[in-house]
Amino acid sequence: MLVTEDQATANTIQSVLAQSGQMSLAGICKDVPALKSYLANKKVQAVVVDIDSDPSRVLRELSAVLAAYPETYVVVACSKSTKELVLQAMQAGARHFLEKATLASDLVKELQLVIGDVQKKGAALGSLVVSTFSAGGGCGATTVAVNLASELRLASSKPVLVIDLDNCYGTISAYLGIKSPYGIADVLARKGLIDGHLIQSSAFAYMDGFHVLASPAGIESPRATSLQYENLPRALEACRQVYAYTILDAPRMPQAVAADLAKLSDVVLIVFQLTVKDVNLARSMVSALTQSGIAVEKIVPLANRVKKRGPLVRLEDSRKAVGLKSCQAIRNDWRKAMKSVNQGRPLAEVARSSSLRGDYRKLAATVRAFGINGSDQI
Repeated sequence: MLVTEDQATANTIQSVLAQSGQMSLAGICKDVPALKSYLANKKVQAVVVDIDSDPSRVLRELSAVLAAYPETYVVVACSKSTKELVLQAMQAGARHFLEKATLASDLVKELQLVIGDVQKKGAALGSLVVSTFSAGGGCGATTVAVNLASELRLASSKPVLVIDLDNCYGTISAYLGIKSPYGIADVLARKGLIDGHLIQSSAFAYMDGFHVLASPAGIESPRATSLQYENLPRALEACRQVYAYTILDAPRMPQAVAADLAKLSDVVLIVFQLTVKDVNLARSMVSALTQSGIAVEKIVPLANRVKKRGPLVRLEDSRKAVGLKSCQAIRNDWRKAMKSVNQGRPLAEVARSSSLRGDYRKLAATVRAFGINGSDQI
């Protein structure tokens, strides 16, 4: 789609599209309000907006349109660019700023990016989002999130992302010993388009194929200190475009937010220890989620730090109490777990042959089975 009153610009773009043979011009609008009316009835992959008529006014109008249609890929065109105009365009939600003098050559590259994004979305259909909830403080959910992500990366040879939603302590950053300049709060504060490029540029590359979106508590002098949960659907859809697995560490979540997050997830892990308190909390969480419409098939209670002898509650009894047969278990190995925490590395790096790491490999296989079978049956 094109927004312009300049016939020469229209002729240039029509020529570029004809030569590319990859996209066609859906139509030409004279102004942004006309574009908004068009988008209300039809969807387009990309829009080129000529702002020469009144740059400030057009960008203000464009910002309102992109707030309603954030998935629309917008390229701004102008006769002459300035730092101020480029900044205004980015703040409005535009993806790129092109000068008209180079429009004929540069626009082809931008169209290829659009097509690449569409192909990525199609390839991302098999990606999985896993939420990790805590049924009690100190139950080890962060350890689960980190090591599950590590094993999924190794088993699949595909990129993983860990998102830290712990707004109080930023435990993922503390666990891995990282300091990221950006994090999940910056992504969720975005008013315009949230896409894979924004996710990757905001994430910390802990290692190749293992990225982290830190919480505000894990960032020095964060720009945004609160998490705008209403933007999670757009953020997670963008994560699916670039990561095969997205693992969320989500402790202390409000019940309504937890239910919404569970609806957006493919697998929901509820981590608890074999104590009466934790088992009761896990049962309450399962009940609340199922009452909110979450399918029981994707809820996996995970008993952590399971001891062979002398547990306060037996694993078999916890399965009955929680009410789900899919209960998984991670054994207790304090020394190996502390070695991982103290060195700031996953078990696969510090205790690769340990039985504890073997349990996480089994858990990763269970999660991968959801992507293949739609259930935890391996």
